[in-house]
Amino acid sequence: MRTINFTKNNGLASLPTILAIAILILAVVVAVTSWTLSESLSTQGQNYSQLALTYAEAGARDALTRIARKYAYNCVATDCYTIDMVASGCTSGDGCAKVSVSANSGLPADEKIVISKGIATTSTRRVQVTVSINADGQITGTAWTELTN
Repeated sequence: MRTINFTKNNGLASLPTILAIAILILAVVVAVTSWTLSESLSTQGQNYSQLALTYAEAGARDALTRIARKYAYNCVATDCYTIDMVASGCTSGDGCAKVSVSANSGLPADEKIVISKGIATTSTRRVQVTVSINADGQITGTAWTELTN
């Protein structure tokens, strides 16, 4: 028979190995968690940006409706009227469109410029619409542009 001698140094080499594996696993978990969080925040920012653009376009369409009903309509102050896209959206900044419409000369053949700013939580996007109106006061053309400054 073979006898095994147990000394107090047996298993000492396995302790650093177990610690190294635990640290490696912890590092991988932290890396995956931080990557996931980063991607989640990036996606959320993109969603808010797209929502802000949607709100800005909705505000511009509202202004076009007002112009179609009354071609001399104007609202020249910056952000002269607001539209809540969600409950209390303009007060809280969660969902709002702020719109202004140029006065120009007020003649039917004059172009009007609509600037609409959409706000969705942390994102803001602006849309400018140039509206052509004929002598009868009808909208004959629009040119949509997103403002980047």
